[in-house]
Amino acid sequence: MTRAMASTRIEKCEDPGAAETLSTLAATTFTETFGHMYKQEDLDLFLGDKHSVDLYRRLLADPAHGIWIAWNEANEAVAYLVAGPCELPVPDKPDRAGEVVRFYARKHCHGSGVGGRLMAVALQWLETHFDHIYLSVWAENHGAQRLYERHGFEKIHEYFYMVGNQADPEFIYKRR
Repeated sequence: MTRAMASTRIEKCEDPGAAETLSTLAATTFTETFGHMYKQEDLDLFLGDKHSVDLYRRLLADPAHGIWIAWNEANEAVAYLVAGPCELPVPDKPDRAGEVVRFYARKHCHGSGVGGRLMAVALQWLETHFDHIYLSVWAENHGAQRLYERHGFEKIHEYFYMVGNQADPEFIYKRR
């Protein structure tokens, strides 16, 4: 276990006051990882729609969702994961389907093991609330795909995910 991994704590987030922290972390992590791929207007539209403070306030208040934040030793939020009911375009989606809705980490944490720990905690929660677990991943995000495969996921479908007005190829994965 690396020092960064050992010193990072993961907490389930239930405080509605954390919505601003989540929105800021979401915008930072998405922009660090993918911002270079988009026109500024598409990025702004996406972040304003999918990562607003109001959206995180609603998710935090909804008992059907679980949210976890990873904090480093300096008490900075460095990664987060949102889980809840599946809203992906899964063909013949079964009842009681859950989803890893959002899962991002600061770029300097990629490969540190923090993401694996965060995924393990969230999967325990998902397994107690849902019978089937899905997630979506950008078709070219090979590192994330390897992480998901290590956690028992496999690709089952392809679709396009909108970031502003740009359609990105995505894979839907299902946990075995």
